[in-house]
Amino acid sequence: MSIIRRNTDPMKGPPDGVAADLHCAVTQFEKGNGKDPQRKISGQATMPCTVYCSYSDGTVGISIRGLDLQIDLLVPEVIAIMQAGAEANQEITAPLREAYTDEQLEEKWRDLQDVHWDEAESPSGIITAQKWWVFPQGVDRDDLWQWFGARHSKGIDYLQTLTN
Repeated sequence: MSIIRRNTDPMKGPPDGVAADLHCAVTQFEKGNGKDPQRKISGQATMPCTVYCSYSDGTVGISIRGLDLQIDLLVPEVIAIMQAGAEANQEITAPLREAYTDEQLEEKWRDLQDVHWDEAESPSGIITAQKWWVFPQGVDRDDLWQWFGARHSKGIDYLQTLTN
């Protein structure tokens, strides 16, 4: 848990400002090339940062130590994007929270046999290669099995007998 502190030095920000030393996830990207024009993640790291907030300025600032860089955002815009993100999450995950009958789950379990998988560094070592039913691309096989097992009245052991 971070410790939030008041700003007392006017050279560091408004006197009504507060700050907290945190760790931020920093993602680096590489540009695509002619063969593969999509931008890709080239690295990720957790770095120490300081988050500032000023009520009078109405801003939240993020300073990543060691990079001589600060990003300032307007608080109403941060709140608006957080609300939009929460709404999108509810919309996207709604099918995952729906109640399905055992028969529906069994039908989808059988359909799961036709799903294409990719090897990945994940708990099971394989993830879905594309979006399937209510699941996005990249879901770990163990997570899918756990989801089915938690919703079917007889559990995952029973579902596995349907495809053996």
